[in-house]
Order: sequence, then structure tokens, then C-alpha cells
Amino acid sequence: MKSLTLFNNKGGVGKTTLIFNIAHMLARQGNRVVALDYDPQCNLSALFLEEDDLYDTWSAGNIQLPDGTVQGRTVAACVDIVRRGKGELLDPKLISIADNLWLLPGHIGLSRFEQTLAEEWPKIQAADNERALDVTTALDRLSNKAAAQVDADVVVIDVGPSLGALNRAAVLACDAIVVPLAPDLFSLQGLENVGPVLREWRDDWQTACQSRFRGEQALQLPLHQFHPIGYIVQQHLARADRIPSGYQHWASKIPFYFHHYVLGEDEPQETLSIESDDQCLALIKHHASLVPIAQQAAKPMFDLKQADGIGGAQLQAVARFRKEFGAIVERIHQKLDALPEAKPIKSNVRR
Repeated sequence: MKSLTLFNNKGGVGKTTLIFNIAHMLARQGNRVVALDYDPQCNLSALFLEEDDLYDTWSAGNIQLPDGTVQGRTVAACVDIVRRGKGELLDPKLISIADNLWLLPGHIGLSRFEQTLAEEWPKIQAADNERALDVTTALDRLSNKAAAQVDADVVVIDVGPSLGALNRAAVLACDAIVVPLAPDLFSLQGLENVGPVLREWRDDWQTACQSRFRGEQALQLPLHQFHPIGYIVQQHLARADRIPSGYQHWASKIPFYFHHYVLGEDEPQETLSIESDDQCLALIKHHASLVPIAQQAAKPMFDLKQADGIGGAQLQAVARFRKEFGAIVERIHQKLDALPEAKPIKSNVRR
């Protein structure tokens, strides 16, 4: 099983819409996919579920199974007992969305976990502080539980546009990170900001693991590297085959910024272009006109039909998106397959 997220602390770059469509396409291509909504704003959950269904999920309590097992209907419900220091996280109650596709919805209550995660992070190096480990790895362990429940091939995780403790815990559950971008100054600043932070998180976690986990192995926790595997550039409204000249200046800088700030290369090629950069997973046209229709129809953009209210040029756009997202998923699969397996870290903590 491999896990990934689309991550950028610059908002408004189509992150959640992209991950929704990528999850559907992964499932369409025969992968067993679990989508986890680790964003308290719950935008991904709102794309997957009708409003009434989401309300019913939030209103219902935890599920008590005949064998005594308790299942949580949302991410927040599953981790709340860990947040309060009252026990182990709950098993997730996944919602079947389509063939090969399941969802664990988000909840605004997950935002309460942020402070706890921030407080426990500095304590993870202490060998006698089991709670720090429980809290820090809760979202990772929840991801593993959800994947094991349906024997998932891929877990996709949606996160908010921040560099806070909640997102740090979320990316610790990821093997790979894809960065969504727009060809503008703000996306470049996002790369300059998010790249060093990701490396700091990785280094801090590896250092903590090395200093803490000694002795006989009692439990193996995977050490995900959250490798950046590329970026997706969403064009502004324009022709499908090129970026408008007004944004070309900023677009031309993306490869250098990604290689330098995100990948940490000291001297990336300044002449590298989006078209020639193997880190560019896709250059896709802005899909603003289709997003509200797809949301209303509760389906991916590449599945829209005339009955959903589209016609003319929009039908051509749907066909193009179907082809583009198929290619994006193939590129992501290639990148995921090339990643090394997550190495286990040794822990003396017994659960």
C-alpha cells in the first residue's frame, strides 16, 4: 500500500478538486482506494457526499459492533480518544463511494487535535513518553487501519493549506507528496516556503526516531518519507495547449523553484522548462466552469454527461479531462512504484 497527498500551503490551487478526481480515476483503473479527509474544513467530504448524507454522518454517534469493537464515523471521532488521552484510536467506519473507492469523512472537530499535536511533538524524543508517540502517529495509524480494512492499494489524504501541527502529523502518514500550483507569483512563494518546511519535518522526525527507538523491537511503525514526486500546474482560463503570455513569466520559474526549494538541489538547471521537467506531472486547463456542475452531480468532472447540464464545448472539455486525469494517474503510479518501501522504526511502546 502507498499513500499520498496533494500539499501546498498556498490555497486556491485546486488541491481538493484534483485529489477528488485522482481518487476516482485511481479506483476506475482497478486500484482499491481509500480517501481520508484530514482537513477540518471537510471540503473533500462535501465533494464525495450529498449534504444530507454528510449531516447524517456527523449527527450519528460511534458504532458499537456485537463483538464490542467501536467504530468512528469520521476522522475526528476516531482520534478523539487519543486526543483526550483516554485510549487507543477507534477503528474507522468507511463509506463505500463507488467500486474500489471508500471514504472516511472529515469533521470540523479535528481542529481540536491541532493543539495536542503541537504540545506533544517536542516530547517525542523522550524514551518514557508513550503519549507523545501515540498522539504524533495517530493519523498514520488511522491511515493504516483504514487501508487494512479494505486491503487498499492506495490511500489518498486531503489536508488543509497550512504548515501547522495537524498537517505535519498528516504528512507523516504519506509516502508521497504532489504539489498543486498555479502559474503565478503566489505559487512560487508557496514553493519557497513549503519545501524547506517539509525537509525540516522529515529531518526532525528521523532524528527523533533514531534517538528514541532503541532496544528490542516490540512494534514496527512505518517511517514514511513523504517524498515530493512532482507538481501539477493548473492554467488560468485560456487555451488548452499553452499558458497565457501574462503568466508565462511566472510559469517559467516553477521548475527552478521546485527543484531548488522542494527537492533541495543546490544548482538546478535554470533553463529547465515545465514541458521538459520530469517533475511536472501535468499541465491542465482551468476547470472553473465544470467544478460547480460536478459538485452538483456528485461525480468527477470526467464523468459529466449532457444529463448533468453540460453541452457544446463542455462535452469536449470532459473528454479532455478524462484523458488528462488518466495520464496523471499513470504518472503518479509510476512515481509511487519507484519509491522505496517505508522503513519500519523500532519502538518499545506496546499497545
